[in-house]
Parts: sequence; structure tokens; C-alpha cells
Amino acid sequence: MIKKKMNVEEIYNITEKFHLAILDAKFDRRFHYRDRMSNFPSGCCDDASDLLAYYLIKKYNLYTEQGNGTYRDENPYNNTNHAWLVLDRKIIIDITAAQFRFCGAFSKDIYVGKSFSFYQNLDRVKIVKNYDITQSERLWNDYQIIMNYMSGEF
Repeated sequence: MIKKKMNVEEIYNITEKFHLAILDAKFDRRFHYRDRMSNFPSGCCDDASDLLAYYLIKKYNLYTEQGNGTYRDENPYNNTNHAWLVLDRKIIIDITAAQFRFCGAFSKDIYVGKSFSFYQNLDRVKIVKNYDITQSERLWNDYQIIMNYMSGEF
């Protein structure tokens, strides 16, 4: 497969479709209730990012890395780890941005674009390789569920 250069809008549309497939599966209770994906978008940003990363590689030959950092503000209850994808070290793909609407950083459920103050102000940011979801039965099963929704089988 030849890697196609995609613009931000195209990547946003792909991410949005993947996001909607996860939501449909969640609302249909296709994820086991103990599976982190059953709480999407909260508490599963690393899993959701790994699932999307695998899809982007397999379907579009787009290789991403995973960004990780810690969100903190004046409220001690607003202290949480966060994960997102990074394409070509410059484009952020955040499929779980909705969980940070409370801080006013996002107006939409997902974010695709350049880094801005939200990401730049996270603590302990590091960029790592995405997890291979084929090595986890749980994530592989989640991926198959999402793919069924992407193909319209549900």
C-alpha cells in the first residue's frame, strides 16, 4: 500500500467516523462492562488511540506515535493522564478530546490539528510507539467490534 499524503480535514473525517463507530458500539453495549472502552471517551484514551492507530496503519498506511502527558489545573480533582496520536511529529489526532471539554480546550469531541496550549501545558509529555493491539485479546476483540460498526454490519 502506498502512503498517501492526507490533509487535516481528511484525517479528521476518518477519526470522526472511527469515533462514531466506538460510540455506536458503546451505546449498543457491545463492549464488556468491565472493558475500559465501555466508558469511552473517559478513561480509555490510550486504548482508543492504539485502536485508531492500528486502523490508520492498516487502512491508510499512516504511521503514528502516541503522545502521553498529565493534565493538571488548580482543581486537584482535574489531574489525569492523557494519550493522543501524533502524525509526522506535528499533527495531533485526539479521539478522546471530549473528556477535556470541562477545561474549555475543545469545542468538538475530537481534535485533529497542530499542537496548541492544551498539549503544550501538559506535564511529563513523552512520545512513544503505539501498542500492538494484536498482542491483546481484549483490544483485538474491541477492534473487531469497531470494524463491524465501520462496515455497517450492526
